[in-house]
Amino acid sequence: MGGIVLIDCEQEAKLIGSRLQEHFTPQWHCQYRIDVVNNQYGAEFNFFLDIRRRNHRERSIPLHSLQTTDLTVLEQVINGVRQQTELTLNFVDFGHVRWPESQRWIR
Repeated sequence: MGGIVLIDCEQEAKLIGSRLQEHFTPQWHCQYRIDVVNNQYGAEFNFFLDIRRRNHRERSIPLHSLQTTDLTVLEQVINGVRQQTELTLNFVDFGHVRWPESQRWIR
């Protein structure tokens, strides 16, 4: 039953933003960032909230998994997430690939 699944990029970005707000509590001496991981084996993109506190272990909280490998969809979701937050985005395991629309390197 391998049908085509349509992904609503705006809805996915809102879901990531709402889950981010649940876990994001600004504190002194903390660094926050969003890790976007290219899961090549699961054929999906994973989003994590990475929290680093002074004298504590680093925490990584799963936010969402985007069930596609289409970079155009990912780029639209990333643009929606960037409109909701100013946290740094860290891209993991993307290699030397460019965004389909903007033609910038994925970094």
